[in-house]
Amino acid sequence: MSWKDTLGEKLSAYAEAEFEYVETKNLDDVSKIDLGCSGIYMESTVIYFEIKNLAYVLKENGRRKMAQTYTMFKEVLDAVTKQDNAFVNCFSPNAFLIVYPGRDESLVPAVKGAMRIAHAISEDFKHQFSGIVGLEFAMGLDHGHIMGTKNLSDHGSERLTWFGSCIYKAMRICKECSRPFHVGISGSIYHSLGEDMRIAERRVLGLRKTVEVWTKVTYQYENVKKHLYQTNHKIPLE
Repeated sequence: MSWKDTLGEKLSAYAEAEFEYVETKNLDDVSKIDLGCSGIYMESTVIYFEIKNLAYVLKENGRRKMAQTYTMFKEVLDAVTKQDNAFVNCFSPNAFLIVYPGRDESLVPAVKGAMRIAHAISEDFKHQFSGIVGLEFAMGLDHGHIMGTKNLSDHGSERLTWFGSCIYKAMRICKECSRPFHVGISGSIYHSLGEDMRIAERRVLGLRKTVEVWTKVTYQYENVKKHLYQTNHKIPLE
């Protein structure tokens, strides 16, 4: 049998098979699915983290520096989010997907996580990132259900490919954000936050005042006018 015939049989088997999945909050359940027509299904809050101007950064810094930068970002994201039992997926050459499994209880940890990431990169470790010319980043957040499927036969979570409308909405929100507004969230997340996550004390004209930390922005998503909320508020690492 030729390779073409073998491929045809494999594609036919996939097309005719019933897709099976495991509904879970535990990423370790990836060991329960096989390579092929199976996956894991979970409700979660997702952070789409993007290096905003990859082509320019690559041109100015070169391939080796860009590869080092990607690794540095991955280290920051892993370290900041692991305490919340979130996991980081290498989504593309200029982006990461950070998943906080859970329902409403995942919203605040994810928003705080994004604010801590912004502080870590722009404040706590700015010296380490200062040698990268033209570096810009942003994050978009949304909540919903996602499906992960294996693209390799091992059980590593980073080998999963994720699908879900909340991922694509987070990507769209991220597109609207840039320095100093590194973090953007969907309207549904914003309206689920308590007052402690919406306001903060800041010094205005020499006086300490309580202010709203989110700015409302109108944007188009799937040809529908929607609102997102972006902020330059950051949370220092403990």
